[in-house]
Amino acid sequence: MELIHILATLFIAVAGFLVARRIGIPVPAMIGSMLAVGIISAFTGFTEMPAPIKAISQGISGAFIGLSISRRDVRNVPHMIKPLILLITLLTVNTISLGIVFHVFFGWDLMTGLLSCVAGGIADVSLIAMDLDADASTVAIMQTLRLATVLAFLPSWVQFMTRNIDEEEDSGPSLDMSHIANPTVLDRFINTQRRKTAFTLIIALTCGAVGYASGIPAGSLVCSLIVVAALNIFTDACAMPMTIKRIAQVLAGSLVGSSVTPETISHLNTIVGPVIIMMAMYMIVNFTFSKIATKTGMLDMKSALFASSPGGASDMALIAGDLGADLAKIAVLQICRVIYASALMPQVAILVVRLMA
Repeated sequence: MELIHILATLFIAVAGFLVARRIGIPVPAMIGSMLAVGIISAFTGFTEMPAPIKAISQGISGAFIGLSISRRDVRNVPHMIKPLILLITLLTVNTISLGIVFHVFFGWDLMTGLLSCVAGGIADVSLIAMDLDADASTVAIMQTLRLATVLAFLPSWVQFMTRNIDEEEDSGPSLDMSHIANPTVLDRFINTQRRKTAFTLIIALTCGAVGYASGIPAGSLVCSLIVVAALNIFTDACAMPMTIKRIAQVLAGSLVGSSVTPETISHLNTIVGPVIIMMAMYMIVNFTFSKIATKTGMLDMKSALFASSPGGASDMALIAGDLGADLAKIAVLQICRVIYASALMPQVAILVVRLMA
């Protein structure tokens, strides 16, 4: 592997990110870099990225998921256990069903079909796909189209579904929003933003290396997620700026883009049917969860619709705030969904593939 190829790939990835950010594409660091590198890779085969970069990207991605878990979220999980179990059950059944449909009727390998339908982060699921020998470029394209469709149509869908609903609708049990600060020895030593960032980055990269060496599927991401989440729950010593996350996303986009071949481009027309089916099924899941959650008094309709939408957790929070939904409950369910999708759903996919073999 020539250094010039790696440097050229990184340059193309950064250029793709900057263009994507300029024109307003969602998750520009991941999608922009992936598209730019993917196009060059398909037509020239010039792009290359070393495999160990995957451990770095997964380690940082896992750390950011871990940083989204706070003590308050952990205290609130028992209050949200019923809607959480319902949501995870529906998403799991949906993923397995769609994966089998794509495998049987569209000729995809089963692992690619399953991971294409996992409601997780684009970068996280794409990197996991590389670990599990799935078609990472197809998975990334499906994940990107899922996010773009949700962001484009969700606000209108929520307004349509809640057009005849009373604003005073019961939203279920209230959550504990208090913040309890109990400084630890670690907090007293790591007490500046710079130290917190350095500490968290070291933890993320170390966990990424350990997970990569372990050979466990998605081990880098899961190891980093667990360690950083534990530290974030019991201390205030962890923090990372968004710049580092964007760097990890650019690296992830470069990796996925480098796997694109002329055959990938020629097979893009086979994705249209699966995308339509996938989004139709996600709308059914969204509708079913929301109806059950409101009928049983677990959530109000707006919050249920946003909590079960397969978009980015931060994107859902921003849109939900504008439309008057319960942000705290949405955040708890969305965070749990992302953790489940990243840490547990790959193991479910492996089990399904083994059972179907």
